[in-house]
Amino acid sequence: MPDPTTTSSPAPNAARHAAFDVLSRETFDLLVVGGGITGAGVALEAARRGLSTALVERDDFASGTSSRSSRLVHGGVRYLEHGQIGLVFESSRERRTLERIAPHLVRPLSFVWPVYAGARIPRWKLAAALTLYDLLALFRNVGRHERLDRAGVLAREPALRRDALRGGARYWDAATDDARLTLATVRSAIAEGAVVVNHAGAESFRRDGNRIAGARVRDRLGTSDAVEVRARVVVNAAGPWSDMVERLADGSVPPSVLGSKGVHLSVPRARNR
Repeated sequence: MPDPTTTSSPAPNAARHAAFDVLSRETFDLLVVGGGITGAGVALEAARRGLSTALVERDDFASGTSSRSSRLVHGGVRYLEHGQIGLVFESSRERRTLERIAPHLVRPLSFVWPVYAGARIPRWKLAAALTLYDLLALFRNVGRHERLDRAGVLAREPALRRDALRGGARYWDAATDDARLTLATVRSAIAEGAVVVNHAGAESFRRDGNRIAGARVRDRLGTSDAVEVRARVVVNAAGPWSDMVERLADGSVPPSVLGSKGVHLSVPRARNR
C-alpha cells in the first residue's frame, strides 16, 4: 500500500478504492475479521508465511480493546500467587520478543512495592516471589528486582504513608503505546503483502456448502458499497465482539466470550501529601 505521506501517492480515496478492488477480485488464503492487535498479528504472521491475506476492520485499527489497555507489557507477576508458572514463563518470553522487535515502542518501567506491618504478603514472601519472577525470565528481565528497606522505599516514593512501613522491593516490567503497537503491526502486515482495509465491516459470510468461504464486506467510510471477499479460511479476531461475528455464521450459537473488568483507582495528587 502506498505511503500517504509521499507526494507521489494517490489520494486516500483512490488508494481505498484500489484496496476494495483487490478484495473483490482475489481469492485469499486467509481473511481476518478484526483489526486489533490479535487480528493484526495473525495477518502479519500469515503474510510472512506466504499466505495471501486480507484484513478487514469495522471501525479503525486499535479502536477497541487494543487502545484501552493498561499499556503494560508485563511478565505476569500477579500470576505467581495462583501457581500459574507456565503463564508467567510465556508472558516473560513474549515481553522479551516485543522488546527486541519494537524497542521504539516498548520502554522499561519500574514498580515499587511497599510492605506494611500486617501485609498479606510479607517481605520474605515478596522477595521469594520476585526471585522466581526473575528466574522464569531466565534472568533476562528488563532489570532484576532489588529488596528495599524502609529508607529505600521512601527514597523512591517519599509521599507514601510512613506509619508501619517495613520495607519493600522494586521490580521491572515494561510499558507500550498499545494503539501505536497495533498500527505498527498493521503496517508490517501491509509490507509483507497483506491487503488491509479499515472501516470495512463484515456483514455476512459466504458459504461453500457447509464451509465458510469468505465474507460480504461493506465500506463504512467511502462509497458504502459492499464487496464479496473470497477466502479459503476466515479468522474471527473481533475480540469482545467475537460472538457478533460468530452469529453471522450461525445465529443460534450461545455466547462464548465473557467480559472481564480491571479496576484502576486514581486519587488527586494532593491526597498524597
